[in-house]
Order: sequence, then structure tokens, then C-alpha cells
Amino acid sequence: MAADPKTFKSRFSEFACLDEARIQIFIDDAIIILNETYWGEKYDMGICYLAAHYLALAEKTKNGSAASNNPISNRAVDGVSITYATPAPEDQTDAYYSSTSYGQRYLALRKTLGVPAYVI
Repeated sequence: MAADPKTFKSRFSEFACLDEARIQIFIDDAIIILNETYWGEKYDMGICYLAAHYLALAEKTKNGSAASNNPISNRAVDGVSITYATPAPEDQTDAYYSSTSYGQRYLALRKTLGVPAYVI
């Protein structure tokens, strides 16, 4: 599977109505983040899920939502109050990815990779 707009739309039919050039922008962003050697055979899948996460957040913003992407920790009805959870500083990156189902899948894939070896 190649990480391209056509394959992306096949995997994520919910984005089928979007322009392929727009999808390619987010695929390109994901390519910058992931290391192909480290991700190995899961590279293209990781690219797709990370790009879908970025695209889902961008579409939410484009559609006028300025709400936090953090989980809701408290709600009120008559006073119309919503409180969002604030992750601990060491958890903020994973909390960002956890804000969409695509990011959650990306995290699950990333956890299967193990710890990279470093040469000093």
C-alpha cells in the first residue's frame, strides 16, 4: 500500500469528497514526521493514520469548531459549561494524538514498533 491520496481515500472513505491535493498536503506533513527505516513495513499505514489525524483536525477547524481537542472532563447543562481535561506535560503529545480515532490508531501502531537502537 502506498501512501497516496487514492489509497488514502480507499482506507478512509469518509474523506472521499475531499480534493486529492488537500489530502496530499497532509500526507506530505506526515512523511516529514515518520522515519521510514524505523517504521519498516508499517510506514505507509502510519503515514495514512497520521495524515488522517491531521486532516480530521484541520476539517474540524475549517468547519468552525474552535473547541479543544482534549477529552471533556466536566459538563453542565443550564449554566452551559464544558471543562476539558488538561494532560500532564509528559502526556501532552499522546493526548494530542488521542483526540481523534485516527491518532489513537497511529499511537497503537507506534507502540508496536519497539524501542529504536541508538549508536553513540
